[in-house]
Amino acid sequence: MEFIAIDIGTSFTKGAIVDVESQKIRNISRRMGSAKLASADPFFFELSPADVLHGVTEVIGKLLSSSANCCGILMCGQMGGLVLCDGDGSARSNYISWLDRRATNIHPSGGVTYFDRLAAEVGDRSCHICGNEFRPGLPLSFLYYLRETGQLDELQGTVPVTLPDYVAAALCNSRPVMEWTSTAGTLDIVSRKFPQNLLRELRLDQLDWPEIVDFRHVVGEYKAAGRSLPVYAPTGDHQCSLAGTLLSQGELSVNVSTGSQVSMLTSSTDVGEFQVRPYFDGLLLKTITNIPAGRALTAIMKLLTEIPGRDNESSAQAWDYLFQQAKLTPTTDAGVNLAFFPGAIEGPGSFTNLREDNLTVGHIARASLEQMADYYELLAGRLAPAKDWSQLVFSGGIAQQSSLLRELVADRLQSEYRTATSSEDALYGMMVLGRVVSGLSESVVPVAE
Repeated sequence: MEFIAIDIGTSFTKGAIVDVESQKIRNISRRMGSAKLASADPFFFELSPADVLHGVTEVIGKLLSSSANCCGILMCGQMGGLVLCDGDGSARSNYISWLDRRATNIHPSGGVTYFDRLAAEVGDRSCHICGNEFRPGLPLSFLYYLRETGQLDELQGTVPVTLPDYVAAALCNSRPVMEWTSTAGTLDIVSRKFPQNLLRELRLDQLDWPEIVDFRHVVGEYKAAGRSLPVYAPTGDHQCSLAGTLLSQGELSVNVSTGSQVSMLTSSTDVGEFQVRPYFDGLLLKTITNIPAGRALTAIMKLLTEIPGRDNESSAQAWDYLFQQAKLTPTTDAGVNLAFFPGAIEGPGSFTNLREDNLTVGHIARASLEQMADYYELLAGRLAPAKDWSQLVFSGGIAQQSSLLRELVADRLQSEYRTATSSEDALYGMMVLGRVVSGLSESVVPVAE
């Protein structure tokens, strides 16, 4: 039994055939994402929904031709961002990406930003209503900006959804819905509904807020090449990727890729110095995101390889060399703060205690991995002060590639660990969801034996 699995991102759309019986992934296909639309405002980051939809249909068409037994389409994608749609799934606005920062522009009243004014109106409720997901790159901020600039007047009655929700509805000419893992940052995590009182106060209740469903919900039928396939409600990419690691209750997930997160499953709506996001099987996910990882290491790699004479090495060779030299350097007193970009760790980034004898790739690489391990120790303690995890689960390309990083983190957290079996976490996660949809599994979260 096969499904087409589609991961919709800003940089690219990735698809594959997932066989839920053999639990194998094949025919992985990538397509570059749509180009950012030109704007006079550098804070704007918009994409054409039609272009994104065209890219998705291209990937689906390519995969459909290689699967005679495909029985449905599964999708995941970005939870942040916003598209306003009509009831038949047609877009009435551009896609405003989670990378958009228009809400940080100064409000015409002067002195404060649009987001500052929104935060003042929401007050302390943002913590519990939104699960600590309250920042400029989320739908509430975009809708508030559109309201304040008068652009929402012509969009009253439209349905606010994420990009994958729009794609699913547009493929089927169906009414948009939102799978509950995609509602992060907009959902009242206690009532598990959109916060109607808050939306009314913000004058956003004139929008036609979508039905919240779970991933088993069929949005509609996609018809192509004489075939008709059910399209299931898209899920959040973060949660889908964690499902692909087979994360169980009690395990601590350490994902290390371009970005990085630590996460644990919970049934509690209590909020601390972390975010709370909807997960599968009625559970919630407490998580800390934007931890310095691959993006910061890439910046260091760029510094180390931009000098002529090193630029002929492939990226893969450079990464292999970096991790190899870190492993060959048993100790270092060099210091690195990897907070070169805004995130969970306070910046600015820095290199410290460098001398002629330790100014080498090995020492810089070792210091970087040691610092990353320190970050995970700090943030895991913030996520679970009792340190009551049973074991660690490593996922993401960097964690899978660097055994030294895994050992450093496991040593600091004094815990056993396992490593995700697949490097394609999101695609594997959709296969896990497909097994539930098809009745082969009862739940997404593995049942304890």
